[in-house]
Amino acid sequence: MRIFSLLILLFLHHLSFAQTTRFQQEVNSLDSLLRKTKSFKQQIKGDRKQHYQQKKAELLVSPDTTLAWQRFLLLTKLLDLVKDNHLGFYQRVNYQLFKTREQIDSLFAADYFRDVPSVTWNLDSLKEELARKSKEDIEGIFHYGSDFNLGILKTGEQQYMGVVLESSTPYVKPGHIMAWLSEKENNRFSAIYLHPVTKHFNYYATERYANQQLMYSKLYPSNYTGIYTKELNLPDYCNLPDTASPFLLSKPMPSVQYVRVSSFSNNGKRRQQSDSLYQLLTRSEPQPTIVFDLRNNTGGAASMAKPYIKWIRQIRKKSRVIVLINAYTISQGEITAQRLSRLKGVVLAGQSTKGMLAYGSNYGRHIPIAGGEFVFYPTDMRTPGMFKFEDIGIQPDIELSNQEDWLKQVNKIWR
Repeated sequence: MRIFSLLILLFLHHLSFAQTTRFQQEVNSLDSLLRKTKSFKQQIKGDRKQHYQQKKAELLVSPDTTLAWQRFLLLTKLLDLVKDNHLGFYQRVNYQLFKTREQIDSLFAADYFRDVPSVTWNLDSLKEELARKSKEDIEGIFHYGSDFNLGILKTGEQQYMGVVLESSTPYVKPGHIMAWLSEKENNRFSAIYLHPVTKHFNYYATERYANQQLMYSKLYPSNYTGIYTKELNLPDYCNLPDTASPFLLSKPMPSVQYVRVSSFSNNGKRRQQSDSLYQLLTRSEPQPTIVFDLRNNTGGAASMAKPYIKWIRQIRKKSRVIVLINAYTISQGEITAQRLSRLKGVVLAGQSTKGMLAYGSNYGRHIPIAGGEFVFYPTDMRTPGMFKFEDIGIQPDIELSNQEDWLKQVNKIWR
């Protein structure tokens, strides 16, 4: 009798597993990984925990589908409930299939991308409607270089979608849906972007509309290195050019010492460059005005930022220190800017930073969830005291515009 009962239990267990859909397995797998993160443990408590559990329950009863884009969009609903801009989530792609133009052309000829999400709307009417939108409004027509134009339109409460209106590339067709955005607080969004060639999905925990641009919409890997923008060839004084030296000490004008630090990396060449710059600083004579440029700083280790903070703490008593920050100052770059802002004699100038500094990753793990089609990039560390800046970023004391070189603007202000 006991053997019979055991067999019944094993059968029921097998039956329940067999009835679990692929999507339900994906939900449970992502949920299990997300729960292990520092951000989940810190935030998902009380009412927020109840809301999270309710959302998970809703997903578990959603109909299963073979369409990857539908499942991906639903799975990101769990990620949106945790404020952690270091988290990553993307669809796995076999880059070996995209090594040559001939390979890519053969994939498109074979209808490899038949399940790309698309609409059958009257695109001419949509184009006319979006052309009337204000440049200050996220709705409107965006350019992806000269490849295609994307219409961003509101589809629901705090929900937006990007539809291709016109295309000059064979890999993107009018009507293709290339973007979904969910509005958060502080003029921030979470975004999902479809890659224009590989057609895989990538979740961006934070996106921002400013200067007529979707600031973080750079898609890798891609021949086009720009972002979605309403106007092509806009002057860009907010960012350092790609050709700029990551570390630099110079004297751009009388009585001004300029210091550029674009990384606090603790590895290889970047560490050597940083060490060399710091040695130059310790031997140089500080000028009355110090411009410490943290624009496009990609972050890194606190141990690499510490010497610079110490140096500024010493020279601020004799020199006026201006710290430049922008939307691409991230992680340890933001943390450093925040710590410098608390020092008397130090002023932050530029634009608000990205707002991804409360959490980070020591190990850089990329973990496939159940089924292996989607990959989760978890965070495993937390920076105490920085949660209030997540999404918001570090705000400058003085806003600088995109209409003129920032060093010239700073010089005018202080002159």
